[in-house]
Amino acid sequence: MNDVNSSAKSAADSSLSPAFSALFEEHFAYVCRSLRRLGVHEVDVKDVSQELFMTVMLRFGEYDSSRSARAWLFSFAVRFASNYRRLARHRLERLDVPDPMPSNPTDLLEARDLVLRGLARLEFDRRVVLIMHDIDGFPAPEIAAELGIPLNTVYSRLRLARADFRGAVGVRDP
Repeated sequence: MNDVNSSAKSAADSSLSPAFSALFEEHFAYVCRSLRRLGVHEVDVKDVSQELFMTVMLRFGEYDSSRSARAWLFSFAVRFASNYRRLARHRLERLDVPDPMPSNPTDLLEARDLVLRGLARLEFDRRVVLIMHDIDGFPAPEIAAELGIPLNTVYSRLRLARADFRGAVGVRDP
């Protein structure tokens, strides 16, 4: 296990149910990726993820195991990222801290950065639907249920988000 979540993991192991510990272990990295995609700055991802899992721990008894754990956690990520963005205007501007990447980034890292920049330019509600559908692979009906919006709204946001994303990264419509 890496240093990113080792202290939180040890705290989870000492006082929590095996089910929550398993959920944390299996989905911590996914939650971090989701928060990045939703606009949380790299330097804040660890802190926001740990706050998110503290809330998940308190609400773990409400989890319906017939639902997707990833979708449930993503709904928390959406709320936490939304709060992060809302409160960001009240924070002092941070200097850009580059991701800890190799000095010669590979094509994969360049593509990742392009995707993150493209996602950052999307309207938040559209970004959420695009990430859930095109990146995380959730079906539209599950997205609608998880976000509490009509199915046609999911399809509309997805269509608009794809068009906006293509424009943001400089790709022409097919």
